[in-house]
Amino acid sequence: MAGYGPTLMVKTPWGDAGTLRDRKLRPGRRLPPEEVARNQRERLFAALVAIVADKGYEETRVEDLLELSGVSRSAFYAHFRDKEDCLLAAIDAFLGPAIDTIASTDGHGPGEARARAALDALVGLVVDQPAAARMCFVDIFAAGPRAVERIDGAIERLQRVVSAAFDETPEREQMPPEIVRAVIGGLRKVIHTRLYRDEEDELPELAPQMLAWGLAYPSPPAPLRRPRNRPPSTPARLAGYDQAERILRALASVVAEKGYPAMTVGDIASRASISLSTFYAHFADKEEAMLAAVDSGSAQMLATTLPAFRRAPDWPHAVRGAFGSMFAFCAVETEYTTLGAVDVYAAGKRAMEQRDRVMESMEALLVPGFERNPDASPIAAEAIGGAIYSMIYDQVRRGGAESMQEIAPLATYITLAPFIGAEEACAVANGEGRGR
Repeated sequence: MAGYGPTLMVKTPWGDAGTLRDRKLRPGRRLPPEEVARNQRERLFAALVAIVADKGYEETRVEDLLELSGVSRSAFYAHFRDKEDCLLAAIDAFLGPAIDTIASTDGHGPGEARARAALDALVGLVVDQPAAARMCFVDIFAAGPRAVERIDGAIERLQRVVSAAFDETPEREQMPPEIVRAVIGGLRKVIHTRLYRDEEDELPELAPQMLAWGLAYPSPPAPLRRPRNRPPSTPARLAGYDQAERILRALASVVAEKGYPAMTVGDIASRASISLSTFYAHFADKEEAMLAAVDSGSAQMLATTLPAFRRAPDWPHAVRGAFGSMFAFCAVETEYTTLGAVDVYAAGKRAMEQRDRVMESMEALLVPGFERNPDASPIAAEAIGGAIYSMIYDQVRRGGAESMQEIAPLATYITLAPFIGAEEACAVANGEGRGR
Protein backbone atom coordinates (compact mmCIF):
# COMPACT_ATOMS: atom_id res chain seq x y z
CA MET A 1 0.00 0.00 0.00
CA ALA A 2 3.05 2.27 -0.14
CA GLY A 3 2.37 5.52 -1.97
CA TYR A 4 -1.35 5.52 -1.28
CA GLY A 5 -1.49 7.39 2.01
CA PRO A 6 -3.71 10.23 0.73
CA THR A 7 -6.22 7.86 -0.81
CA LEU A 8 -6.83 6.04 2.47
CA MET A 9 -8.85 8.98 3.77
CA VAL A 10 -10.99 9.43 0.63
CA LYS A 11 -14.72 8.92 1.10
CA THR A 12 -16.47 7.33 -1.89
CA PRO A 13 -20.03 6.17 -2.62
CA TRP A 14 -18.76 2.61 -2.16
CA GLY A 15 -17.00 3.09 1.17
CA ASP A 16 -13.81 4.67 2.46
CA ALA A 17 -10.79 3.86 0.32
CA GLY A 18 -8.81 2.58 3.28
CA THR A 19 -11.25 -0.28 3.92
CA LEU A 20 -11.29 -1.86 0.46
CA ARG A 21 -8.93 -4.75 1.12
CA ASP A 22 -10.78 -5.54 4.34
CA ARG A 23 -13.94 -6.01 2.28
CA LYS A 24 -12.50 -8.86 0.21
CA LEU A 25 -14.78 -11.88 0.39
CA ARG A 26 -13.28 -14.81 2.25
CA PRO A 27 -12.21 -17.72 0.03
CA GLY A 28 -14.13 -20.96 0.33
CA ARG A 29 -17.52 -19.34 0.89
CA ARG A 30 -20.10 -20.32 -1.66
CA LEU A 31 -21.61 -17.02 -2.68
CA PRO A 32 -23.81 -16.17 -5.66
CA PRO A 33 -21.64 -15.02 -8.59
CA GLU A 34 -23.52 -11.73 -8.79
CA GLU A 35 -22.61 -10.93 -5.16
CA VAL A 36 -18.95 -11.64 -5.83
CA ALA A 37 -19.05 -9.50 -8.96
CA ARG A 38 -20.76 -6.62 -7.13
CA ASN A 39 -18.18 -6.73 -4.34
CA GLN A 40 -15.27 -6.61 -6.78
CA ARG A 41 -16.76 -3.89 -8.97
CA GLU A 42 -17.60 -1.63 -6.02
CA ARG A 43 -14.10 -1.98 -4.61
CA LEU A 44 -12.68 -1.05 -8.01
CA PHE A 45 -15.04 1.93 -8.30
CA ALA A 46 -14.00 3.17 -4.86
CA ALA A 47 -10.32 2.71 -5.71
CA LEU A 48 -10.80 4.63 -8.95
CA VAL A 49 -12.40 7.59 -7.19
CA ALA A 50 -9.66 7.66 -4.56
CA ILE A 51 -6.71 7.37 -6.93
CA VAL A 52 -8.10 9.89 -9.43
CA ALA A 53 -8.52 12.27 -6.49
CA ASP A 54 -4.88 11.70 -5.60
CA LYS A 55 -3.17 11.48 -9.00
CA GLY A 56 -5.62 12.59 -11.67
CA TYR A 57 -7.16 10.37 -14.30
CA GLU A 58 -4.24 10.47 -16.75
CA GLU A 59 -1.76 9.20 -14.15
CA THR A 60 -4.07 6.51 -12.78
CA ARG A 61 -3.04 2.99 -13.84
CA VAL A 62 -4.86 -0.32 -13.67
CA GLU A 63 -2.05 -1.50 -11.38
CA ASP A 64 -2.97 1.28 -8.95
CA LEU A 65 -6.58 0.12 -8.86
CA LEU A 66 -5.54 -3.49 -8.21
CA GLU A 67 -3.17 -2.52 -5.43
CA LEU A 68 -5.64 -0.35 -3.55
CA SER A 69 -8.74 -2.49 -4.07
CA GLY A 70 -7.18 -5.92 -3.60
CA VAL A 71 -8.95 -7.16 -6.73
CA SER A 72 -6.89 -9.53 -8.89
CA ARG A 73 -5.83 -8.64 -12.41
CA SER A 74 -7.87 -11.50 -13.90
CA ALA A 75 -10.98 -10.35 -12.02
CA PHE A 76 -10.49 -6.77 -13.24
CA TYR A 77 -10.33 -7.85 -16.86
CA ALA A 78 -13.31 -10.12 -16.36
CA HIS A 79 -15.30 -6.97 -15.62
CA PHE A 80 -13.64 -4.25 -17.71
CA ARG A 81 -11.59 -3.91 -20.88
CA ASP A 82 -9.45 -1.08 -19.48
CA LYS A 83 -9.52 1.81 -17.02
CA GLU A 84 -11.77 3.86 -19.30
CA ASP A 85 -14.35 1.08 -19.28
CA CYS A 86 -14.12 1.01 -15.48
CA LEU A 87 -14.58 4.80 -15.38
CA LEU A 88 -17.70 4.68 -17.55
CA ALA A 89 -19.21 2.00 -15.33
CA ALA A 90 -18.36 4.01 -12.20
CA ILE A 91 -20.02 7.11 -13.66
CA ASP A 92 -23.18 5.14 -14.35
CA ALA A 93 -23.15 3.56 -10.89
CA PHE A 94 -22.77 6.96 -9.22
CA LEU A 95 -24.83 9.33 -11.36
CA GLY A 96 -27.68 6.98 -12.27
CA PRO A 97 -28.98 6.61 -8.69
CA ALA A 98 -28.08 10.24 -7.95
CA ILE A 99 -30.27 11.58 -10.75
CA ASP A 100 -33.00 9.15 -9.75
CA THR A 101 -32.87 10.72 -6.28
CA ILE A 102 -33.02 14.22 -7.74
CA ALA A 103 -35.91 13.24 -10.00
CA SER A 104 -37.81 11.80 -7.03
CA THR A 105 -38.21 15.30 -5.60
CA ASP A 106 -41.51 15.53 -7.50
CA GLY A 107 -43.12 14.56 -4.20
CA HIS A 108 -42.04 17.86 -2.66
CA GLY A 109 -44.79 19.81 -4.39
CA PRO A 110 -45.13 21.65 -7.68
CA GLY A 111 -43.06 24.39 -9.21
CA GLU A 112 -40.57 26.26 -7.10
CA ALA A 113 -40.69 23.80 -4.20
CA ARG A 114 -39.77 20.97 -6.54
CA ALA A 115 -36.95 22.99 -8.11
CA ARG A 116 -35.63 23.88 -4.66
CA ALA A 117 -35.69 20.26 -3.54
CA ALA A 118 -33.90 19.13 -6.72
CA LEU A 119 -31.15 21.74 -6.32
CA ASP A 120 -30.74 20.91 -2.63
CA ALA A 121 -30.43 17.22 -3.51
CA LEU A 122 -27.76 17.96 -6.13
CA VAL A 123 -25.78 20.23 -3.82
CA GLY A 124 -26.10 17.72 -0.98
CA LEU A 125 -24.72 14.97 -3.22
CA VAL A 126 -21.71 17.07 -4.25
CA VAL A 127 -20.91 18.08 -0.68
CA ASP A 128 -21.36 14.53 0.64
CA GLN A 129 -19.29 12.91 -2.14
CA PRO A 130 -16.84 15.56 -3.38
CA ALA A 131 -14.24 13.10 -4.69
CA ALA A 132 -16.76 11.24 -6.86
CA ALA A 133 -18.35 14.50 -7.99
CA ARG A 134 -14.93 15.92 -8.85
CA MET A 135 -14.12 12.81 -10.89
CA CYS A 136 -17.40 13.10 -12.82
CA PHE A 137 -17.44 16.85 -13.41
CA VAL A 138 -13.78 17.94 -13.41
CA ASP A 139 -11.40 15.05 -14.10
CA ILE A 140 -13.73 13.52 -16.68
CA PHE A 141 -12.48 15.80 -19.45
CA ALA A 142 -9.07 14.13 -19.38
CA ALA A 143 -10.70 10.76 -20.08
CA GLY A 144 -11.73 11.39 -23.67
CA PRO A 145 -14.92 11.86 -25.69
CA ARG A 146 -16.74 8.69 -24.56
CA ALA A 147 -16.57 9.75 -20.93
CA VAL A 148 -17.63 13.33 -21.74
CA GLU A 149 -20.59 12.00 -23.73
CA ARG A 150 -21.61 9.91 -20.73
CA ILE A 151 -21.67 13.03 -18.54
CA ASP A 152 -23.54 14.97 -21.21
CA GLY A 153 -26.16 12.22 -21.21
CA ALA A 154 -26.57 12.59 -17.45
CA ILE A 155 -26.98 16.36 -17.86
CA GLU A 156 -29.71 15.74 -20.43
CA ARG A 157 -31.57 13.61 -17.88
CA LEU A 158 -31.22 16.45 -15.39
CA GLN A 159 -32.54 18.86 -18.01
CA ARG A 160 -35.73 16.82 -18.29
CA VAL A 161 -36.18 16.98 -14.51
CA VAL A 162 -35.77 20.77 -14.52
CA SER A 163 -38.09 21.16 -17.51
CA ALA A 164 -40.78 19.23 -15.66
CA ALA A 165 -40.37 21.48 -12.62
CA PHE A 166 -40.56 24.62 -14.77
CA ASP A 167 -43.73 23.37 -16.45
CA GLU A 168 -45.40 23.44 -13.02
CA THR A 169 -44.26 26.99 -12.29
CA PRO A 170 -46.35 30.01 -13.39
CA GLU A 171 -44.84 31.93 -16.33
CA ARG A 172 -42.43 29.08 -17.11
CA GLU A 173 -44.73 26.57 -18.79
CA GLN A 174 -43.20 25.05 -21.92
CA MET A 175 -39.90 26.77 -21.35
CA PRO A 176 -37.77 26.43 -24.50
CA PRO A 177 -35.29 23.57 -23.91
CA GLU A 178 -32.34 25.73 -24.95
CA ILE A 179 -33.07 28.08 -22.05
CA VAL A 180 -33.37 25.19 -19.59
CA ARG A 181 -30.04 23.84 -20.82
CA ALA A 182 -28.41 27.26 -20.47
CA VAL A 183 -29.70 27.59 -16.89
CA ILE A 184 -28.33 24.15 -16.05
CA GLY A 185 -25.04 25.16 -17.67
CA GLY A 186 -24.85 28.21 -15.43
CA LEU A 187 -25.54 26.20 -12.29
CA ARG A 188 -23.10 23.51 -13.42
CA LYS A 189 -20.39 26.15 -13.83
CA VAL A 190 -20.90 27.40 -10.26
CA ILE A 191 -20.59 23.83 -8.96
CA HIS A 192 -17.66 22.98 -11.26
CA THR A 193 -15.68 26.01 -10.09
CA ARG A 194 -16.19 25.15 -6.41
CA LEU A 195 -15.16 21.55 -7.07
CA TYR A 196 -11.88 22.23 -8.84
CA ARG A 197 -11.01 24.88 -6.24
CA ASP A 198 -11.85 22.41 -3.41
CA GLU A 199 -14.45 24.89 -2.16
CA GLU A 200 -17.54 22.69 -2.44
CA ASP A 201 -18.43 23.43 1.19
CA GLU A 202 -19.57 26.88 -0.01
CA LEU A 203 -22.37 25.40 -2.12
CA PRO A 204 -25.08 24.97 0.56
CA GLU A 205 -24.80 28.68 1.39
CA LEU A 206 -24.87 29.58 -2.31
CA ALA A 207 -27.83 27.32 -3.14
CA PRO A 208 -30.54 29.95 -2.42
CA GLN A 209 -28.75 32.42 -4.71
CA MET A 210 -28.43 29.75 -7.41
CA LEU A 211 -32.13 28.96 -7.16
CA ALA A 212 -33.12 32.64 -7.26
CA TRP A 213 -31.07 33.10 -10.42
CA GLY A 214 -32.53 30.00 -12.10
CA LEU A 215 -36.07 31.15 -11.32
CA ALA A 216 -35.39 34.62 -12.75
CA TYR A 217 -36.25 33.32 -16.24
CA PRO A 218 -39.86 33.29 -17.40
CA SER A 219 -40.55 31.90 -20.85
CA PRO A 220 -39.79 34.54 -23.50
CA PRO A 221 -42.97 36.38 -24.54
CA ALA A 222 -42.04 35.79 -28.21
CA PRO A 223 -39.78 33.31 -30.02
CA LEU A 224 -36.13 34.27 -30.08
CA ARG A 225 -35.28 34.79 -33.73
CA ARG A 226 -32.07 33.43 -35.15
CA PRO A 227 -30.12 36.02 -37.12
CA ARG A 228 -29.90 35.60 -40.87
CA ASN A 229 -26.77 33.89 -42.09
CA ARG A 230 -24.18 36.47 -43.00
CA PRO A 231 -20.41 36.64 -43.18
CA PRO A 232 -18.86 37.34 -39.78
CA SER A 233 -17.97 40.97 -39.23
CA THR A 234 -14.71 40.10 -37.48
CA PRO A 235 -11.64 41.35 -39.38
CA ALA A 236 -9.70 38.70 -41.26
CA ARG A 237 -6.64 37.16 -39.67
CA LEU A 238 -3.40 39.06 -40.01
CA ALA A 239 -1.25 37.80 -42.86
CA GLY A 240 1.79 37.21 -40.71
CA TYR A 241 2.45 36.38 -37.08
CA ASP A 242 5.44 36.51 -34.85
CA GLN A 243 6.99 33.18 -33.99
CA ALA A 244 5.23 32.83 -30.64
CA GLU A 245 1.83 33.48 -32.18
CA ARG A 246 2.54 30.93 -34.90
CA ILE A 247 3.32 28.37 -32.19
CA LEU A 248 0.08 29.17 -30.38
CA ARG A 249 -2.01 28.84 -33.52
CA ALA A 250 -0.29 25.55 -34.29
CA LEU A 251 -1.14 24.37 -30.77
CA ALA A 252 -4.79 25.35 -31.21
CA SER A 253 -4.89 23.46 -34.51
CA VAL A 254 -3.38 20.29 -33.03
CA VAL A 255 -5.61 20.40 -29.96
CA ALA A 256 -8.69 20.70 -32.18
CA GLU A 257 -7.64 17.47 -33.94
CA LYS A 258 -6.14 15.36 -31.15
CA GLY A 259 -7.25 16.86 -27.84
CA TYR A 260 -4.94 18.26 -25.19
CA PRO A 261 -3.96 14.99 -23.42
CA ALA A 262 -2.77 13.34 -26.65
CA MET A 263 -0.95 16.39 -27.98
CA THR A 264 2.85 16.51 -27.72
CA VAL A 265 5.39 19.30 -28.06
CA GLY A 266 6.62 17.49 -31.17
CA ASP A 267 3.13 17.78 -32.70
CA ILE A 268 3.12 21.53 -32.08
CA ALA A 269 6.61 22.02 -33.50
CA SER A 270 5.79 19.99 -36.60
CA ARG A 271 2.55 21.93 -37.24
CA ALA A 272 4.34 25.27 -36.74
CA SER A 273 7.29 24.15 -38.93
CA ILE A 274 9.82 24.94 -36.22
CA SER A 275 12.45 22.98 -34.33
CA LEU A 276 11.97 21.75 -30.78
CA SER A 277 14.67 24.14 -29.63
CA THR A 278 12.67 27.02 -31.09
CA PHE A 279 9.59 25.88 -29.19
CA TYR A 280 11.50 25.66 -25.93
CA ALA A 281 12.98 29.11 -26.51
CA HIS A 282 9.43 30.43 -26.06
CA PHE A 283 7.69 27.96 -23.72
CA ALA A 284 8.80 25.59 -20.97
CA ASP A 285 6.34 22.84 -21.93
CA LYS A 286 2.97 22.23 -23.55
CA GLU A 287 1.09 23.44 -20.47
CA GLU A 288 2.81 26.84 -20.60
CA ALA A 289 2.02 27.06 -24.31
CA MET A 290 -1.59 26.10 -23.62
CA LEU A 291 -1.93 28.86 -21.03
CA ALA A 292 -0.47 31.35 -23.49
CA ALA A 293 -2.86 30.15 -26.21
CA VAL A 294 -5.88 30.61 -23.92
CA ASP A 295 -4.60 34.09 -23.09
CA SER A 296 -3.94 35.02 -26.73
CA GLY A 297 -7.29 33.78 -28.02
CA SER A 298 -9.12 35.51 -25.18
CA ALA A 299 -7.28 38.81 -25.73
CA GLN A 300 -8.16 38.77 -29.43
CA MET A 301 -11.78 37.97 -28.63
CA LEU A 302 -12.00 40.81 -26.11
CA ALA A 303 -10.40 43.19 -28.61
CA THR A 304 -13.37 42.62 -30.94
CA THR A 305 -16.02 42.48 -28.21
CA LEU A 306 -15.32 45.53 -26.06
CA PRO A 307 -15.54 48.18 -28.82
CA ALA A 308 -18.96 46.85 -29.82
CA PHE A 309 -20.05 47.01 -26.18
CA ARG A 310 -18.84 50.59 -25.72
CA ARG A 311 -20.36 52.13 -28.84
CA ALA A 312 -23.94 50.97 -28.18
CA PRO A 313 -26.60 53.57 -27.21
CA ASP A 314 -27.55 51.85 -23.93
CA TRP A 315 -26.54 48.89 -21.76
CA PRO A 316 -29.05 46.29 -23.09
CA HIS A 317 -27.97 46.98 -26.66
CA ALA A 318 -24.35 47.01 -25.56
CA VAL A 319 -24.83 43.43 -24.40
CA ARG A 320 -26.44 42.52 -27.73
CA GLY A 321 -23.64 44.16 -29.71
CA ALA A 322 -20.96 42.50 -27.62
CA PHE A 323 -22.41 39.05 -28.27
CA GLY A 324 -22.68 39.78 -31.97
CA SER A 325 -18.98 40.60 -32.14
CA MET A 326 -17.94 37.79 -29.78
CA PHE A 327 -19.73 35.10 -31.72
CA ALA A 328 -18.48 36.51 -35.03
CA PHE A 329 -14.96 36.09 -33.68
CA CYS A 330 -15.79 32.54 -32.60
CA ALA A 331 -17.12 31.74 -36.07
CA VAL A 332 -13.87 32.89 -37.70
CA GLU A 333 -11.40 31.62 -35.10
CA THR A 334 -12.88 28.16 -34.72
CA GLU A 335 -9.68 26.54 -33.44
CA TYR A 336 -9.17 29.13 -30.70
CA THR A 337 -12.87 28.77 -29.87
CA THR A 338 -12.62 25.00 -29.57
CA LEU A 339 -9.51 25.33 -27.43
CA GLY A 340 -11.08 27.83 -25.04
CA ALA A 341 -14.54 26.27 -24.85
CA VAL A 342 -13.83 22.53 -24.80
CA ASP A 343 -10.18 21.52 -24.58
CA VAL A 344 -9.32 23.84 -21.71
CA TYR A 345 -11.16 21.45 -19.37
CA ALA A 346 -8.62 18.69 -20.05
CA ALA A 347 -5.63 21.00 -19.58
CA GLY A 348 -5.79 21.14 -15.79
CA LYS A 349 -6.47 23.57 -12.99
CA ARG A 350 -4.14 26.35 -14.16
CA ALA A 351 -5.79 26.49 -17.58
CA MET A 352 -9.25 26.62 -16.02
CA GLU A 353 -8.16 29.42 -13.69
CA GLN A 354 -6.86 31.30 -16.73
CA ARG A 355 -10.19 30.76 -18.46
CA ASP A 356 -12.06 31.96 -15.38
CA ARG A 357 -10.07 35.19 -15.26
CA VAL A 358 -11.28 35.95 -18.77
CA MET A 359 -14.87 35.14 -17.79
CA GLU A 360 -14.59 37.40 -14.75
CA SER A 361 -13.49 40.29 -16.99
CA MET A 362 -16.64 39.74 -19.04
CA GLU A 363 -18.77 39.52 -15.89
CA ALA A 364 -17.69 43.07 -15.07
CA LEU A 365 -19.78 44.20 -18.03
CA LEU A 366 -22.88 43.15 -16.08
CA VAL A 367 -22.43 45.77 -13.34
CA PRO A 368 -25.02 48.09 -14.98
CA GLY A 369 -27.51 45.23 -14.73
CA PHE A 370 -27.23 45.17 -10.94
CA GLU A 371 -27.73 48.95 -10.94
CA ARG A 372 -30.99 48.44 -12.82
CA ASN A 373 -32.13 45.60 -10.57
CA PRO A 374 -30.39 45.62 -7.17
CA ASP A 375 -32.53 42.65 -6.12
CA ALA A 376 -30.99 40.35 -8.74
CA SER A 377 -29.32 37.25 -7.32
CA PRO A 378 -25.76 38.07 -6.19
CA ILE A 379 -24.48 35.06 -8.10
CA ALA A 380 -26.17 36.12 -11.36
CA ALA A 381 -22.99 37.37 -13.06
CA GLU A 382 -21.08 34.16 -12.42
CA ALA A 383 -24.02 31.96 -13.38
CA ILE A 384 -24.75 33.93 -16.56
CA GLY A 385 -21.09 33.64 -17.53
CA GLY A 386 -21.37 29.88 -17.03
CA ALA A 387 -24.59 29.73 -19.04
CA ILE A 388 -23.03 31.56 -21.99
CA TYR A 389 -19.95 29.40 -21.78
CA SER A 390 -22.08 26.24 -21.79
CA MET A 391 -23.90 27.48 -24.89
CA ILE A 392 -20.59 27.98 -26.71
CA TYR A 393 -19.45 24.55 -25.52
CA ASP A 394 -22.61 22.90 -26.83
CA GLN A 395 -22.35 24.68 -30.18
CA VAL A 396 -18.72 23.57 -30.61
CA ARG A 397 -19.52 20.00 -29.55
CA ARG A 398 -22.23 19.87 -32.20
CA GLY A 399 -19.67 20.93 -34.79
CA GLY A 400 -21.29 24.30 -35.31
CA ALA A 401 -18.58 26.80 -34.37
CA GLU A 402 -18.86 28.38 -37.84
CA SER A 403 -22.53 29.20 -37.14
CA MET A 404 -21.92 30.48 -33.62
CA GLN A 405 -23.84 33.68 -34.34
CA GLU A 406 -27.07 31.68 -34.24
CA ILE A 407 -26.95 31.65 -30.44
CA ALA A 408 -26.52 35.42 -30.05
CA PRO A 409 -30.24 36.15 -29.39
CA LEU A 410 -30.42 33.39 -26.77
CA ALA A 411 -27.24 34.65 -25.09
CA THR A 412 -28.67 38.17 -25.06
CA TYR A 413 -31.92 37.02 -23.47
CA ILE A 414 -30.13 34.89 -20.86
CA THR A 415 -27.96 37.86 -19.91
CA LEU A 416 -30.62 40.56 -19.79
CA ALA A 417 -33.78 38.88 -18.45
CA PRO A 418 -32.79 38.78 -14.74
CA PHE A 419 -32.06 42.51 -14.84
CA ILE A 420 -34.60 44.16 -17.17
CA GLY A 421 -37.37 41.57 -17.39
CA ALA A 422 -38.39 39.09 -20.04
CA GLU A 423 -40.34 41.46 -22.30
CA GLU A 424 -37.58 44.02 -22.83
CA ALA A 425 -34.88 41.35 -22.91
CA CYS A 426 -36.74 39.50 -25.64
CA ALA A 427 -37.24 42.67 -27.68
CA VAL A 428 -33.55 43.58 -27.48
CA ALA A 429 -32.50 40.02 -28.30
CA ASN A 430 -34.67 40.15 -31.41
CA GLY A 431 -33.31 43.53 -32.49
CA GLU A 432 -36.41 45.53 -31.69
CA GLY A 433 -36.39 49.04 -30.23
CA ARG A 434 -33.54 50.88 -28.56
CA GLY A 435 -34.14 49.97 -24.86
CA ARG A 436 -34.00 52.65 -22.30
